[in-house]
Amino acid sequence: MAEYAYDEEGYNFLYFVISVLSICLVPVTLQSIYSGWKSAKEDKEENFCQCDTCQIERKKLRKAQSNRVVSQLFKPKFLFLIAGWVAVALLAYQVSFAEAPKQHWDPYEILGISEGATVPEIKKVYKKLSLVYHPDKAQPGTERESEERFIQISKAYQVLTDDDVRENYEKYGHPDGKQSYSVGVALPKKLVEGGNSKFVLAIYACIFGLGLPYYIARWWYNSRRHTKDRILNGSMRVFVKELKENADFKALIRILSGAHEFLENAAPRPGDEKVIKAVNSAIAEELENRFGEKYDNGNESVPAYRRKASSLLYAYFLRQDLNSKGSGAEAKALLQDQRFIVEKSVHLLQGLLQIAIVKQWLGVASNVMDLQQHLLQATYPGEQSVKQLPHINTQILRRYYRNKKKHIHSVQQTLALSESERKELLKPLDDQQYLDVTEVATRIPQLKVNKAVFKVVGDKIITPGAIVTFVLKLQNTNEAAVEDSKKPAAAAASDDSDDEELLDDVTGKAKEEDKPNGTLPCAHTPYYPGEKKPYWWVFLGDPKVNRILVPPKKVTDVTEEQTVQISFPGPPKPGTYTFSLFVKSDTYVGTDIQQDIKLTIRDKADLPPEDDVDDSISEPEEDSIAGQMKMMREQGISGALQGGQKDPQAKADEDSDSDSSDDE
Repeated sequence: MAEYAYDEEGYNFLYFVISVLSICLVPVTLQSIYSGWKSAKEDKEENFCQCDTCQIERKKLRKAQSNRVVSQLFKPKFLFLIAGWVAVALLAYQVSFAEAPKQHWDPYEILGISEGATVPEIKKVYKKLSLVYHPDKAQPGTERESEERFIQISKAYQVLTDDDVRENYEKYGHPDGKQSYSVGVALPKKLVEGGNSKFVLAIYACIFGLGLPYYIARWWYNSRRHTKDRILNGSMRVFVKELKENADFKALIRILSGAHEFLENAAPRPGDEKVIKAVNSAIAEELENRFGEKYDNGNESVPAYRRKASSLLYAYFLRQDLNSKGSGAEAKALLQDQRFIVEKSVHLLQGLLQIAIVKQWLGVASNVMDLQQHLLQATYPGEQSVKQLPHINTQILRRYYRNKKKHIHSVQQTLALSESERKELLKPLDDQQYLDVTEVATRIPQLKVNKAVFKVVGDKIITPGAIVTFVLKLQNTNEAAVEDSKKPAAAAASDDSDDEELLDDVTGKAKEEDKPNGTLPCAHTPYYPGEKKPYWWVFLGDPKVNRILVPPKKVTDVTEEQTVQISFPGPPKPGTYTFSLFVKSDTYVGTDIQQDIKLTIRDKADLPPEDDVDDSISEPEEDSIAGQMKMMREQGISGALQGGQKDPQAKADEDSDSDSSDDE
């Protein structure tokens, strides 16, 4: 019958608990440290926009996020880490004072002899040890230790001098022979036996029977709820159902507000209704006065969370101050919801863009990209893109128009002004604000197309069905000084040598200067709750049929000049096709490029003749393997075996025989 050996000293039990806690704590701690390090690395301010507007809004965001940091301290994950490492420290401290379990009793070790010792040797050692440890020979004060030591020596002597007992020990490891099967339990006996056993079983059942399956099921459920881009499947279903080919800005806002992320994380609260009503009134008045538009946020049949998300998005585009629309606590909570909705909307737009690309809807895809620009700059479609610059508002633009009878719409127009005209435009601003405007204006990337050609690797013309490589050279011109900004851009056309360079790019021999040489700083996005690195979408489309011909490709870090390559199957028929090249920013309004580009497909008959290649093979030597194979084909196996020596008459007879057999 099996016997259970309990960990009475708790030595093994403590190590077991420390091991289990460490297995859980170490991965979670490393992941938290990595996330914190990555966040701290991204939060380095050396690449951030340092204008007054960005700094003020950044301080507001940090102040609002300080409460979020405090709330993070009370989340289950953080509490688990703190409690877990405290428990590990206490257990480790207790283990340091725990006594190690006693080792196996070994008579040879007690007597200090080897296992092959003879009986006379054992008796000799026993007598010598008896003279030292016999209680009568013990030194004063060591009687007890000597007595215990002598008992062990006597027991070891009796075991090793009795043949049967010694055989049992050497065979079974115990003087009494084979023992019952023992099972070690890394728990103290008092925790297992008696009334405490129920509590131990309950703890194990909670951890392994409920806790572990719960977290696995939760992980599986969350993974199944999201797409690979971390968008809720419910949101994607709403997008697929409601997105139409003619969706404009207002339709996209209506569709975007139906995302299930807003229902789960920014649902309406009891105190929101009054503030949202005031926000809607301000939005309606602003749209009527500035754009002559009617504002419709839906009736009661529209879910409340959708109406709330839509209102907060419109208030963000119009830069409405929510703090002035309600009490402090209500407005503060609503402002937190608005930040979440805006930041999440930039991510959700990728789902809408994917649907538009799959359906090849050029207009919708372009509107989605424009909507992301407006989200990052907090501007309403139709207003002057120059309002992206700090400190510039409607009053400044109206004042300049009254004085000069000239409208300023874009950042490029601001840079194109002379120094005196620019100072006249920005006259209401002080010197520091003026510097902010000029620095941000030159910070905004301004791309131009230096070259855009279609090429086919290995051919000088493009034939039907060929794999065409579109090669585009983009240049960032924002490094020029403000005074030099009026210089004309380089012509798009170039000589044949540039085409040869682009051909090198197509064949994978890109020059060193065509590779990205640096990174762009973070964009000027003062109202967006986060920092953003700018990038661009490059694609081809046909506005006449509203179709995307070549899917968008993301391009980043165009610091000086960069070559972009996009491969796609060419048209199936000869002719000249007119496409539109789109280079759209994801961050800045009014910096997009759209220009027509022609693709000429020529008939395959126009391909130049291929160069003649001498594919003749010299006759093999007769003594080589190739020569032997040749003779076997021409003379037969027998001729090859005879070394190829055969008289002409015999060869003629064989030829005639072969001809007659062929006729038969």
